[in-house]
Amino acid sequence: MANYQELRARTLGSTQEEEAVTVNTRALIDKVLARYSSENTTLRELIQNAADANATSVEIRYETTQNSESGGARPYEGEGEELHRLVKSKVRRLLVKNDGQAFREEDWQRLKRIAEGNPDEQKIGAFGVGFYSVFADTDEPFISSGNQTMAFYWKGNSLFTRRATMDKVDPSTTFFLEYRELGDLPDLKALCQFFATSLTFVNLESISLYINDIQMLMLNKKVSPPMPLNIPNSIIPKSSEGLMKIVAVETSQVQLDAKYMNVTHYKPSKPVENTVSGFTRLLFGRTATPPARNNINPATLGEYTTVSIFLRIATATVATSVNARFAQELERATKKPPPKKTTISCLTMSKDEQDASEHESEIFENVIPSKSGRIFIGFPTHQTTGINAHIAAHSVIPTVERENIDLNARIVKIWNAEMLRASGILARILYFDEMDVLGRRAKGLKLPDLENLYDEAIHIMRQFTFHDSTPSVPVGNYIAEAFWSCTKYTSIEVMSTRGVLPSNKIRLAADVTFLEGLPLLPDKITKGAKRFVETLTQGGFISEITITDIQNSLGDKPLSGEQAHAFLKWLSLQIQTGKLDDLQAPMLLSGAVAMVPTKDADGNLVEDAFPISLGTIRYNVNVTKLAADIPLPPECLPFALTKRLSQMDFQALKWKELEVTEWVRYITNNRSGLPVEQNIDLSAAFAKQVLAVVSKNWDRLSPDDKGVLVDMLKARTCIPTKQGMKVPKEAYFPTVRLFADLPIIHEVRNVKDKFLAALGVRKTVELKLVFERLMGETSGNEKWSHVDLIKYLTGVREDIPAEDIRKLKNMNMCKAEPSTSTKLYKVSELYEPLDSLSGLGLPILHWPGEWRDQSHEAKFLQKLGLRRFPPEEELMRLAAGPDKRLREKALRYFVDQFPANGYSTQLVSGSHVAFLPLQNDRERLVRPFECYSNSQSSIMGFDVIRNDLQPHAMRFGVRPDPDIRECVKRLKKQPPTGPKEAKEKFGYFADRLGDLSMDLSYDVGNSLIVPVKSASGVKYITPRICYIGDKDHKYGEVFDFVDFGTGPNAFLMKCGSKPEPTTAEIAHRMAKEPERLYQVFQSESKYLSMLRTIAEDWSVLKRDKELIKAMKSSPCLGAYRDIPVNPRSAPSKAPPSYREMDEEEEAIREFQLARAEDIFVVDDIANYNFFKADVLAAPEEDVLEKFYTVLGSTLLSGSIEKQAQIGAQLARTQKVQDLHKLVLERARLFMHSNNETVSHDARWLENNLGLEPVQFIKHKLIFKPKGVPKSSYTLDKTAAVISSRNSEKSYVLFVTPKWEFYDIAVGLVKLILQRPKPHSSLLLESLLSTDLMTLKHRGYNVGRILAKKQAESRLMEQERLKKVEEQRKALEEQETRYQEQQRQIQQQQQQQQQQQQQRSNDQKVIMPGAFSDSPERPQQNQPPAVYGGFLSRGFNKFSKLVQDSDRNRNQTIEEPVEGPSTPVHEKEPRVVNQKPTEPHRITANLQRAVQSGRDHSSNTLFAPPKTFDVKEESTFCDRQHAHNISYAAQTPAGMRVYVPKTFSEAERKDFLHRNAVALNTFSLLLRSVAEVFSMAPNVLHIQHEPDSRTIAFNTGGAIFCNFTFFLQLHAQHVKEKRWSSEAFKYWWVTVCHELAHNLVEEHGSVHSFYTESFVQEYFEGAMKKILELEKAVAAA
Repeated sequence: MANYQELRARTLGSTQEEEAVTVNTRALIDKVLARYSSENTTLRELIQNAADANATSVEIRYETTQNSESGGARPYEGEGEELHRLVKSKVRRLLVKNDGQAFREEDWQRLKRIAEGNPDEQKIGAFGVGFYSVFADTDEPFISSGNQTMAFYWKGNSLFTRRATMDKVDPSTTFFLEYRELGDLPDLKALCQFFATSLTFVNLESISLYINDIQMLMLNKKVSPPMPLNIPNSIIPKSSEGLMKIVAVETSQVQLDAKYMNVTHYKPSKPVENTVSGFTRLLFGRTATPPARNNINPATLGEYTTVSIFLRIATATVATSVNARFAQELERATKKPPPKKTTISCLTMSKDEQDASEHESEIFENVIPSKSGRIFIGFPTHQTTGINAHIAAHSVIPTVERENIDLNARIVKIWNAEMLRASGILARILYFDEMDVLGRRAKGLKLPDLENLYDEAIHIMRQFTFHDSTPSVPVGNYIAEAFWSCTKYTSIEVMSTRGVLPSNKIRLAADVTFLEGLPLLPDKITKGAKRFVETLTQGGFISEITITDIQNSLGDKPLSGEQAHAFLKWLSLQIQTGKLDDLQAPMLLSGAVAMVPTKDADGNLVEDAFPISLGTIRYNVNVTKLAADIPLPPECLPFALTKRLSQMDFQALKWKELEVTEWVRYITNNRSGLPVEQNIDLSAAFAKQVLAVVSKNWDRLSPDDKGVLVDMLKARTCIPTKQGMKVPKEAYFPTVRLFADLPIIHEVRNVKDKFLAALGVRKTVELKLVFERLMGETSGNEKWSHVDLIKYLTGVREDIPAEDIRKLKNMNMCKAEPSTSTKLYKVSELYEPLDSLSGLGLPILHWPGEWRDQSHEAKFLQKLGLRRFPPEEELMRLAAGPDKRLREKALRYFVDQFPANGYSTQLVSGSHVAFLPLQNDRERLVRPFECYSNSQSSIMGFDVIRNDLQPHAMRFGVRPDPDIRECVKRLKKQPPTGPKEAKEKFGYFADRLGDLSMDLSYDVGNSLIVPVKSASGVKYITPRICYIGDKDHKYGEVFDFVDFGTGPNAFLMKCGSKPEPTTAEIAHRMAKEPERLYQVFQSESKYLSMLRTIAEDWSVLKRDKELIKAMKSSPCLGAYRDIPVNPRSAPSKAPPSYREMDEEEEAIREFQLARAEDIFVVDDIANYNFFKADVLAAPEEDVLEKFYTVLGSTLLSGSIEKQAQIGAQLARTQKVQDLHKLVLERARLFMHSNNETVSHDARWLENNLGLEPVQFIKHKLIFKPKGVPKSSYTLDKTAAVISSRNSEKSYVLFVTPKWEFYDIAVGLVKLILQRPKPHSSLLLESLLSTDLMTLKHRGYNVGRILAKKQAESRLMEQERLKKVEEQRKALEEQETRYQEQQRQIQQQQQQQQQQQQQRSNDQKVIMPGAFSDSPERPQQNQPPAVYGGFLSRGFNKFSKLVQDSDRNRNQTIEEPVEGPSTPVHEKEPRVVNQKPTEPHRITANLQRAVQSGRDHSSNTLFAPPKTFDVKEESTFCDRQHAHNISYAAQTPAGMRVYVPKTFSEAERKDFLHRNAVALNTFSLLLRSVAEVFSMAPNVLHIQHEPDSRTIAFNTGGAIFCNFTFFLQLHAQHVKEKRWSSEAFKYWWVTVCHELAHNLVEEHGSVHSFYTESFVQEYFEGAMKKILELEKAVAAA
């Protein structure tokens, strides 16, 4: 991209003459008026001018073609049709008059200047273009003011004015506008509305409108004296940015009176054809033409209508505070300084004023802010305020057309935003004042009267409800922001049910109607001012009612019946919708007291008779279950309050229905608290009611509830009988007729029999009575047998009470076999008469005849407890008896009948009766838990049940095996004596491995139970220290191995035995007996393998502190010592020779066991080779080295003391500096490519590593094991890294002149890596000695380094451009001085020519025979001579080329022609006698040639430089054409490489790979050449054309140098990455030649001249480069 800043500077520095900008005034005014495209712009500006001139009235006159020229106002006396024709006539001129101050001189002058606004900051005009709006209607306006006049007229497109002075003073200022062409009158209705709106805020009292001389409108404004309005303390009067502060507010009442002729509002009605279809009427309900708003009778068009409205205008005085810079910027934008004080007005209309105004009149339609107010800047703009209030602020800066607020320019935007915020603060003050007035009116009013003020409150809130302002929404946002945020508290005054209060004391609760004391926002206001209330809620000004609010209010006053009902319904709804939780609802109920109705003594209902606490309520009455007039417990809410609540309400309130059980409990337990008529024991009527209620709900009751009811009523005398009130068990059903004198229930209706039966009302005669009257000895009837009694009882079994059943169970009433026995038994003591029970000696029921198990009698007896079979205890007693036959029969009966009788194994197993016979001892009986069913348990000495009973052992509860813990106990007490017994016992445990827990296995594993052979016989060891396997195991001689078979071995494995020792065990044994273990291994590799295993598991083993201690103190670690072939008798101070080192390679390596502290970890292999005969070295494995270090081995480097001797410092050459950069660069790459742990990163290295050249470096190495010197060596080094305290860097890399990259790498890796490896130094050496391109081809990520070099190149480029700019400025100054000198010379020459001409005229007549002067011959300019020395030799090839070219072209030089590739020359007048070209111009041409070079790949076109003419030019010759090449790659130096297009891809890659180093060196050489010219390096390119004889060429400013010539002539130093001074000279001169082609396209004398000029100009820079090269060569 072109450098446009440079182009602009070059343009401003040119010698061309400057020219002023011309303005087409007519076009300018037309374009300005295009911005003033709104209606009535001219009238608005002229009315504003009148207000600025302090006028009180303005008169507007339209003169039409029907003007009678009467000269004054007159009333209308014609007909309506004449008026109609008048308003339709054409306008030819407009006159606007005002009675303000006459124009001052500065006012007259300002009229003539466009865009020079009114400098008075109190005036509205800001841009100075308002007056020119008159040119929209007229071409030649005329103004008269005081005794002065001014006329405007045109000359072409230029506007002129002319002034005159009148004889007398005109009291009015008049603008006379002759229309450019006849036009229509504006819409009179809209015009009247415009004037009405204009009068609102403009400082005028009246505006009148005339057509010809007929008055169409008269507007008058009456303003009451201003009254101060206090600024509330709660309002912050300062804007958010601090630029505006309201210091005072005044309010005035305004009355606007309008008197207008009806014709102004008349629109003749158009006949409407009734084309609306029936479908359309059906669809829309009306026709498309609405009725007119004002129906004016055409007969009254000449009459006047008078209307008035009442407004309130509040004006705030605003103090501004801006800094000087802000004021300066604002004045620049507005042409006037910002005012120190300004005013803002706000127009509102209260409800009373609205009601009193004729607000339906159309003329004031835009004055009344009914929908949305507007911003007034003198006149209304298009911008709305967002609220129903107009805001006038003449200091607000509008856009140029004054229709919108300017929020674009930054300074103007800040000013306008602050003005708008001040307007918002004023609106808030007005809101507060109106609410304060309303609050004073509401004070003391109760709620019904207070509701009359709600409409007025809604009016105020709607008036200040913010909507989106248009067209700019931010305008309204600024006002709204200040309105809501200008208070100290988040609160605003709002009408509530308790009057006007701060909003933070009012709560929103539309559905809360039961609280009287809490201020709430009325629902009417919430709906009427919905958006305002939404803003309050969103802004946090008002909050929803809270539980605390309701709770506090409920505690103030009891609730009436209606309030209580409303409260309960509300509470239920809140719970159902999840707005209240389980804690909040009870909290509200606990504080609520409700007044409930009751009946007085006369039975009349008394409302709100007594209070109840709703917090104690738990139940509600369901009249479908309970009656409404029954007595209720205090925890139950009376039916009067619950009758309107639903079941969902009760569920939400967690009130339960009062259940029958709870109610009965209340009436039975609270009899003393109830009147007699409600006493269940005393009142038969109440008892019948209770019985009926319970009976009605009986079937719905649960068994538990039924039981509770029976328990509560069975002891009460609640059953009415013929003999009086009886308890239930004493009463009989009417169906009982056995005896006539029984108490039968009486007149108990609607009561279920099953309920009475449940209470105990009898259906059978009491047993005692039966026994006394039928079976007693005194009975007169025949005596019954036990069989007769049972049959009777079976017949009435369903009606026998439970109590009688219990009595029958405990009564001795039956006989046993044999039948002759007279003893009576309880039924539960006898057994059924079955054959299977015979012979067991049990009491059997005597029952004559056949016993049927399913008969009614049998079932009844079973119910009374008749036994069907003997229980387990009875059978165990029989089996343990002395009778052996009875024992066997009892055991057999138990086994056979076990499933049929459902005997319990658990009951039998826990018996303490010994009844089971044993296998080996049939006479002894044991208890079930004392024997086992597994015959193998006898191995451990346990009893086993008899064989025939073993299949049934589970029925007796006999376990298969004893408790495993008991078995273990016996094993530990009596371990096996030998392998055979061990197999048996361990085999038994093997079958029970699942029973062995981990704890038990651990216990057994540590017990001495395993028998092994020893020298003294048998010894016992624990399973944990024995191993499963053959004695031939490799550790068999060290550890105990056993093998008892698969099962026993599994048991031992469970107890901790292992197939072979663990690493920890071997480690312990190794620390204890290292020599023995080494002898077992018989191999150092095996021993080291074991050490390696221990080392790999050391993270776990190191927890064993004893093991650590043992291994540290034991000589258990393997190490190597080299025994030299030819040991030296004494230590040598010189390092070993290569022969000695070769011999040491053949030395014997001795493996030894030693303590860790005696072994060294080799971390410095180079120094180890010097001292290895004295070093006991750890094996060179990472895992073993770390292990040895943990146990106490030290690093070898820590025992080798290094003493460095540094020679004298040398001068820092460029080569040394390049080395420093190389070291830092490749160190970063080394860190990125190395996976080893880094001690210091690249950033640290850059900040802490210096580099200094020195003469020599010597290292003395002293081996000090444990601090005792043993041997030493002295070495010569070429590099060393040493910490430094005297240098700026923490570490210094010292290098000798002939440094080696390996020595540098050795020193660096020790600083970079924590544990450097030998290959680390080799890797870094490779990175240091290899160029970046080669590294890139090898896969290294050198992108970041290349990017850094590119960044450095960019910085160098910036410095180069800066230097070029300084040179350009210096040349421009020289050119300026030269032009001034030339001007002076030309003046002198002109004076001399004039004098010479004068002298020539005075000369005498030429004498006859005399010769006149010969004409002067033009002289040809010759280029300067070529410089001698080595530069002349460098020019030989080019000079020859020039000479040959000149010899072949004997023609004059043509003037250069402008073209894309031809330099452009500045033309100067040619003179015959020319002096040589000025040196600074040649220098400028050379610099422009250098700077016009470009990258061949650049997208910019080559622009030949603009040059000064050179007088030495003579001829042109052809230029060298470009060659057929294509882009191939880019070198790290940023130079692009091109190869022939004929190259294949493989050839291109092969070329780049083979010549990577040479290409990089050549690019560095060319870059050094570019630095001489301060030229961008990317101008130079490398081309490779092996078949071409072209050394270099220039195409379009891009210079290409042939790589083939570099390889042939200068590649001898490529491997050293340097070049000779001869190579630099060669290519520098070549570039000079090609740069000259930027000025001259073809070869010739001019090109030769420029080439040599380049050499002359940049000779000094080239010599510096050559000297640096020669110094570097000498230093190397």
